[in-house]
Amino acid sequence: MNMMNIKYFGIALLAIGLGSCTSDPNSPGVEYMPDMYRSPAAEAYVDYGEVRGQFDEGAAQIVEDKFSFVPPNGTIPYSDKGGVMMPYEHGAPLNADKTHGLYGMRQDTAGAVNAHNDINPIPFSDDVLAEGKVLYERFCIHCHGEKGAGDGGVPSSGKYPPPGAYNGPLKDKTAGDIFYTITYGKGAMGSHASQVNKEERWKLVYYVQKLQGKDPGADAAIPNGADANVEGGEGVDGQGIIEEVIEAGDQIINDDHHH
Repeated sequence: MNMMNIKYFGIALLAIGLGSCTSDPNSPGVEYMPDMYRSPAAEAYVDYGEVRGQFDEGAAQIVEDKFSFVPPNGTIPYSDKGGVMMPYEHGAPLNADKTHGLYGMRQDTAGAVNAHNDINPIPFSDDVLAEGKVLYERFCIHCHGEKGAGDGGVPSSGKYPPPGAYNGPLKDKTAGDIFYTITYGKGAMGSHASQVNKEERWKLVYYVQKLQGKDPGADAAIPNGADANVEGGEGVDGQGIIEEVIEAGDQIINDDHHH
């Protein structure tokens, strides 16, 4: 390397060194082609017609025509299948944050009392009952036992007190009582809200009612998913209601698009 090249090389190193210096200890200084190793993240539903201050009309038009504004053909309207948004107005028992670790949960002095008369909103059917049984065997049988007698493997170990039998001390618990207990827990039983969503909890309620010796679904809002007499009106079809809700959601999406 001749002297001239050494001179230019030294100047370049000096410039890079000085340019990399900064008073901010968290700054990496001047970076050579930073996008090569720290590429910008691309996110869904973001208008990339304007990138880093430079507006691209062609890209903006593509976004408007193809992406966020029009649902794809065949899109199924959101109908809260998992029951996450099913309303539930009753708060947790007092001190549930200390007794059951429900930190930040709204507490309600009358929550359990008001839940007593709640009616199961899930239309009853044999399939729903079968799903309730599966959920029971996954989340409940280890304490409550196969027949709901409180003789599951956990209390049988002698380390924990047995829960009451469903056809004994717990036989008079209503659907609302059962749902409330599954949601927030009671005594040695913890909250199961994080394990089973609201729809699944109501299905569990049906199976627990069977273990109580009751006719599950007899007091449901729409028994057996068939016509049920309602005050001042004619029969209501449970499946028809669900289809109407989905259709209404689809109409809202279409109306929003056209407007």
